[in-house]
Amino acid sequence: MKKILNIVFLLLLALPYGKAQTVVIDGEIRPRVEYRDGYSKPILTTRDPAVFSSQRTRLGVIFTSGVLTTQITLQDARVFGQFSNTSSDATTGIYEAWAEMLLLPGGTLKVGRQTIKYDDNRLFSASVWSITGTTHDLALFKYNINDFQFHLGLAYNNNSEISSETFYTPIDKYRSMGYLWLSTPTYKGFTITGMFVAEGVQDTAGVGTAYKKTDLNQALTFGGNLKYADKNVPFSALATAYFQRGKSSTGKTMEGKLLAIKANYAITSDFSVSLGTDYLSGDNNGTTDGVQTNFKKLYGANHTFNGYMDYWNNPLTQGLLDYYGNATYKFGKKLSLFGAYHIFNSEFTGKNKKNIEFGKNLGSEFDLLVTYKMNSWTTVQGGYSMYFNTNNTLIAKDIATTSTIPDVRLPQFGYIMFTIKPSFLNTTTTNK
Repeated sequence: MKKILNIVFLLLLALPYGKAQTVVIDGEIRPRVEYRDGYSKPILTTRDPAVFSSQRTRLGVIFTSGVLTTQITLQDARVFGQFSNTSSDATTGIYEAWAEMLLLPGGTLKVGRQTIKYDDNRLFSASVWSITGTTHDLALFKYNINDFQFHLGLAYNNNSEISSETFYTPIDKYRSMGYLWLSTPTYKGFTITGMFVAEGVQDTAGVGTAYKKTDLNQALTFGGNLKYADKNVPFSALATAYFQRGKSSTGKTMEGKLLAIKANYAITSDFSVSLGTDYLSGDNNGTTDGVQTNFKKLYGANHTFNGYMDYWNNPLTQGLLDYYGNATYKFGKKLSLFGAYHIFNSEFTGKNKKNIEFGKNLGSEFDLLVTYKMNSWTTVQGGYSMYFNTNNTLIAKDIATTSTIPDVRLPQFGYIMFTIKPSFLNTTTTNK
């Protein structure tokens, strides 16, 4: 640490005179212990639940000086015991590395590996729950003036340095991407946002053949949000609608949609309740008609939506309907309690990999979270969830491989997580 501080101060001394520079060195240490007894899908009574610990560690340096801001964040993510005590394997890598430059009043260009998140994290998110998080390599132009915001992001990926075009893997991710995001307040607490995303996804028609060129299908997602929030009114709401067109990586015509609405009411300053519905469209014809009507999820937060047991992070081809309600109670400024209940259904009936038919009722889930802020840099959170199966759940999750429904354990999930975010250095220097 002493060496890092010495380097930072030397850099400060080398900067132009008369300019104020701010340097922040911070970190994150986030250990988590999880108990998984049917997490993400039920397990048979012949299996035992799992217990494991993991940790995410980050060290970041942020430099700000008028027209320039840069950030470099190192990250190590591991499961306890994943590496031998004497292992020399490198496990630390670059999580973020970007520079943001002022181009014109209200307009900046941000280039490099960075997190991108918008609105309620439906399409793009930093994936805070994930041990690794999510970042993108792109160039992002941002313009903000008089509460109007405009973002334009561009990305193009390769597996390595190339001299001629090659097939890009992984095929389930974009090779090229461009997106446009707009946000503006409208009338008395209403804010409207819009987003258009064009993904160039690898055409898989050439897999296994003499592939001579790169063909990209354009998968398009567009829509937005209408938000109402007024600090003087106890009611708030968010309505979301996204639609998909273009071609998938398998050449199907995309016609998916995502619709959601959520309303929140603050009964008191400490107690609030919410009701909401998520709808991700499904496909009733499989691969027979060349049309993909099920919604393709992008790069949003998985754990935030559709229950903390993550049963439907990847919705069924037959679609998903999630009806939910939740409540939050704050015990002062440090302690809060959150509870939620979800009821899940698919849009259509379907069949699993063993050709066994399942109905629309996919069961329900209860979630409970307790969060305590120990001090300015430490938060501890405990969670417990329980999933209530139906026979349809077991069939849809491929647990039932015959017409006989097997015995499974009652799905439960619990965890305890510490999030510690120290600030090692925060200094502002003006060279004269």
